[in-house]
Amino acid sequence: MNIAEFLLSIVRSLGTDTAFSLTGGMAMHINRAVGESGMQVVYCNHEQAAAAAADGYAKAREFNTPGLAVVTSGPGVMNTVNSVASAYYDSVPMFILAGQVKQADINVFGVRSRGAQETPHIDTMSLITKSAFRYLPEMPDAELAAKMALAMSGRKGPVFIETPLDVQPQQVPDAEARLAKIGQLIKQHIADAAMSSGEAAAMISAELAKATRPVVVVGNALRIAGIARDRIKALVEAIGAPTLLTWASFDLLEHSHPLNFGCAGGLAPTHSNRIIQSADLVVFLGTRLDLLTTAFNPDNYGKNAKRIVVELDQAEIDKNAVMTNTVFFRENVINVVGLLEANPPKVTRSEWLSSCQQLRAEDEQEELKAFDTPRLTTYQIARVLSSSPETPYIVPTASGFATEGLARFFKPREGATFAWAGHVLGSMGLGLPCAIGAAAGLKAPVVCVEGDGGILLNVQELFTLAANPQLVVTLIVMNNGGYQSIIKSQTRVFGREFGASAQSGLFNVPFNQLAALVGLDYTKCDTVPEFEAAMAVPVTKSRLIEVIAEEDGYRGPGVTTKFDANGKPYSTDIADVTWQR
Repeated sequence: MNIAEFLLSIVRSLGTDTAFSLTGGMAMHINRAVGESGMQVVYCNHEQAAAAAADGYAKAREFNTPGLAVVTSGPGVMNTVNSVASAYYDSVPMFILAGQVKQADINVFGVRSRGAQETPHIDTMSLITKSAFRYLPEMPDAELAAKMALAMSGRKGPVFIETPLDVQPQQVPDAEARLAKIGQLIKQHIADAAMSSGEAAAMISAELAKATRPVVVVGNALRIAGIARDRIKALVEAIGAPTLLTWASFDLLEHSHPLNFGCAGGLAPTHSNRIIQSADLVVFLGTRLDLLTTAFNPDNYGKNAKRIVVELDQAEIDKNAVMTNTVFFRENVINVVGLLEANPPKVTRSEWLSSCQQLRAEDEQEELKAFDTPRLTTYQIARVLSSSPETPYIVPTASGFATEGLARFFKPREGATFAWAGHVLGSMGLGLPCAIGAAAGLKAPVVCVEGDGGILLNVQELFTLAANPQLVVTLIVMNNGGYQSIIKSQTRVFGREFGASAQSGLFNVPFNQLAALVGLDYTKCDTVPEFEAAMAVPVTKSRLIEVIAEEDGYRGPGVTTKFDANGKPYSTDIADVTWQR
């Protein structure tokens, strides 16, 4: 066994059965190891896509199995940066195995460039990974295990490993015995990182027993920690308090569940915001309390309540030090949930629950009046996707006006998954490669929702689909005539647009011709019935559905910006959002 095979074997021991790659000279031995390994190998057409597909694969495996991207040195590594950063911010476990020039050519002179296709990978990747290192034979196995375990332990994330070309083919002595030892060390590191003091669970139980208007907020860290959604649902029901979610976690509880009261925030239903602002206790389980979730004002988010926050990342705790009347616990949420499951703090506050239910019912009626139109709007697209039996797993792109509305209006069924492609970073164009990775991870069809602008950033991955007919993706292109979010912001500020539509410099893509070029079935939908009919067709092969989306620019209640007497801008309280346009 050589070093390339050795490193690959460690990744495979964690359950990874698929590699996403674009071959290159400086990774030739790693490429051979992957190609001869018996793994499923998906050869992407851009390194950004290979890393994004590894991200989508890990998410489809519920963050329990790391993704794997294999790329060459220099431009190969640098092309992955956007996707790796996105995975880092989304806490996605994955490995990037990369080649590097031979040791004699590595730049130790401080010049700008020395080796052919050499860049300082580690300096770059260390900023956007949990660990970035060069593997050489003299590295102790315990150190290698500790570095690789970081992908799956604590707050999960990417690990980058580069191996010089002349090191990759070197033989590994006692390989099998060392692999077994490294595997045990990695398991131990993961177990150690999940330890919990029990203090958070004790306080949560005590405070829930006293509160009269309690709320539990379930964040995406529960999924990342490996807590199955049936356990999450059982815990929510055992506690019995009104439950809120975030945009990243809102599919963890079906929309129709009686304890699901939506996602509070800057762009949210009015009932969700009024509930969190009326609570006297808010328990945050595994949510970062980021600026978008909290409408750019964390201290105002649940401002009338005592707040208990369970968060593993100390830096995330430190950033919210401004929050008053808040207790932070730096603990792994998986053990906190385990302790709460063992002794569930049952809440019986029927008057509070009835009040929340009334707010929700009123809000739902307002939503129907505002959006129930026969036009093919984002609301109707989300409604069709929510109810279609052909959409158990949806990968939406994370950036764009249309997808913001899709997240606002999508109503998950039980078991349905809404797996954002690049949720935190919000990169355009990661939807299709993430969906390819998800299809490979699930061994089942998935749905990808992209914008007519975003799809072009990785349009070459249509050819990856063509080369891998076993990966079945329904690609829905929401065509709203360009970059609508940019058009609206530019028009609002400058009175005109720049490079955001065909009228200002872009090209109207003939998606029918694009689909024909790669052999995908194509359907164009101009009306709601046409889209309903397209989504009712059983899926047996990849296809492209172009949806001509009508936009009215309205997403419902939202926080607005106002100015005080001195001209200083401020945001309205999230409890004060209204249905007035």
